[in-house]
Amino acid sequence: METNEKTQKQTLSYTGTIIEFGDAVQAETWLKQDFTIRTNEEYPQVINFLTFNNVQDQLSRCKVEDEVVVYFNAKSRKFQTKWYTELTAWKIVINFKNKKA
Repeated sequence: METNEKTQKQTLSYTGTIIEFGDAVQAETWLKQDFTIRTNEEYPQVINFLTFNNVQDQLSRCKVEDEVVVYFNAKSRKFQTKWYTELTAWKIVINFKNKKA
């Protein structure tokens, strides 16, 4: 994670392999879709991200088994007594160096 000293915000990112795409949902003013990666760590994690509008263009270039770096924001909200956390991707970079032919 990188830290910007002026804003004290951290840039969150994960590197992993895409394992699944969710269905795209479109409304009059927005388009969203989720996708899931498996991280490239000693103990891999499975993480689901959400994309909106212009980031959807980046996601449309990806395929299952592509290695990607996902930059995202995390936010949580409370509904009744439960908390829900959403990871929203704002940039997706395909790692072409490790792309299979």
